[in-house]
Amino acid sequence: MRFSALLRKELRESLPWMLLAAIIFLAIGGFALRQAQLYGRYDWSERDFSSGSFTGSYGLQYRRSPLQLIGIILLLTSIGLGLVLGVRHFWIPYFTRTWPFLIHRSVNRSTIFWAKLAAAIISFLISVGAIWVALYSYSCDPERFTMLPIKRVFIEGWLFILLGLIVYLGTALTALSTARWYTTKIFSLAFATVIICAVMFEWRLSWAFAAIIIGAAILLSQINYTILNREF
Repeated sequence: MRFSALLRKELRESLPWMLLAAIIFLAIGGFALRQAQLYGRYDWSERDFSSGSFTGSYGLQYRRSPLQLIGIILLLTSIGLGLVLGVRHFWIPYFTRTWPFLIHRSVNRSTIFWAKLAAAIISFLISVGAIWVALYSYSCDPERFTMLPIKRVFIEGWLFILLGLIVYLGTALTALSTARWYTTKIFSLAFATVIICAVMFEWRLSWAFAAIIIGAAILLSQINYTILNREF
């Protein structure tokens, strides 16, 4: 079984969850932006930019683009998609006892894992990333919104998407671990949670990306070692 065949298989199994995540994010995020367009913009203009009025720098500093309001929706959608895909790719074969069948095909174990990871990355790019780009482009139109988003907001959105992949890796390692739940099996999900907290409380984007890269490297190395040495 070649890598491409494995990738198609994983994408086919991931498709329902891709569509669900895309529908949820587009529906809630699109509705929030539409509401902000219909009510928020004119409220801002009439109250703060009426003829002869003065708006201080403090008021401008703490005004937010409507796009920032859906950041929490993007984060929750990414985390949810990471959990679901992690369960689908690594837990379901365990419950259905199909791991031995997959492992003993004419392909090495690393290829199986990288096919699953590639399918997860593609799923995130299509179901969450593409919609995030579309919503950002929509909110950048000055004909629709008075407060336009800055580039940092766009980058932070991709940070949230990467956090979903961290959750996916944590879920995968938890599934592959042979330890008991009351010992170290839950540690990988706890580690993913620590990475999420570190990124959320770090205002410097470079440090946030560094935390994600380091966390992903640690989880990837542990997953690769486990899947190569575990008895299925």
